[in-house]
Amino acid sequence: MNKTQKGAMAVLVITIVLLIFSITIPIAFFNEKITVQILPLAFFILAYITMGLSVIFFRRKQSPSEVDYDERDITIKRKAIFASYITLWILVFLVCTIPSIIPALHIQTIPVSLLPIALFLMFIIVMLVYSLTILTQYSRKEKNNE
Repeated sequence: MNKTQKGAMAVLVITIVLLIFSITIPIAFFNEKITVQILPLAFFILAYITMGLSVIFFRRKQSPSEVDYDERDITIKRKAIFASYITLWILVFLVCTIPSIIPALHIQTIPVSLLPIALFLMFIIVMLVYSLTILTQYSRKEKNNE
């Protein structure tokens, strides 16, 4: 596993924890129980611990002869950036068109406080697509080499 794969694996783990964190926020907001209201804080702390541990474990080289980058890594990263860029524009289009659909549902206004939540979820989805694209391309390359 080279440096790019390690980074993609770390990003994948962190984005999954952050996705769970973002899902627990509305659940805790509308729930009366204190134990359920503590869940977002627990996942937030877990996300920071995961970030710290990923820096420690994934940044270390397994052997001194491990290569940092090669031409294949550059190509795979470019394709992953392109896939995440396309995903970002699809999400921006969806976020821009949803407010025009909501008056048809007889909802008068959308709270402005939903914008940071939408941006946070867009960031998580784009990073998830980026890391999954990298890992998928490496798994395809390894199957083709065998």
